[in-house]
Amino acid sequence: MDSFLIMEQFQVLIADAQYLIRSGIRKIVSADKRFKCIGECSNSAELKSFVQENAFEILVIDYFQRESFSVEDLKWVKENAPQVKIFVISSDTDKGNIFRALSAGTLGFLTKECDEDEVMSALIATSKGEKFICHKIIDIIIRENVKEEEPDCVGVNLSVRELEIIQLTAKGLSAKEIANQLYISLHTVYTHKKNIMKKLDVNSSSEIILFALKNGMILSE
Repeated sequence: MDSFLIMEQFQVLIADAQYLIRSGIRKIVSADKRFKCIGECSNSAELKSFVQENAFEILVIDYFQRESFSVEDLKWVKENAPQVKIFVISSDTDKGNIFRALSAGTLGFLTKECDEDEVMSALIATSKGEKFICHKIIDIIIRENVKEEEPDCVGVNLSVRELEIIQLTAKGLSAKEIANQLYISLHTVYTHKKNIMKKLDVNSSSEIILFALKNGMILSE
């Protein structure tokens, strides 16, 4: 277990229209001393008010709740509180919405079918600023990908190792997990990711994932 996570406690805001869902997430978050739930929001207005008045590190949110939250709330949070790390737990199955959520800076993305262990794993990854996307979400995007569409002609020269890292990133592996799987150092992974982002002209792991999905680089297991 990383020492900095033991020493530092991350403050978490839960945003979900359903009381029972908020209570369940609060219970999971409160079970780990590395995290502290400092508030709950049931709609967009409450979320914006809380963000403007409080400092915290992690937002756990379901944006897919009509008249309560939307993808636009994710964008608003990143614009007004860029230090906040976004972790989505949602029942949304719309590929376009999921793309927009990832593009808005979402790090963790689970469905509401995921279990407690997966929620905690995603929460820990999010606290580190790492990507964690469950396979159900990736499968939704792949399954709905229109086969008739030709992948973009990207015009970039990617090495075999860079392609491997793109694929593993898109599968939701953290930098540490990629290093372990490829038997390379963590520093090397970060160097490759920096080069990949430069070549693709993107600025985040979310955009790397979108690139991989759009260009058919992920296969469902």
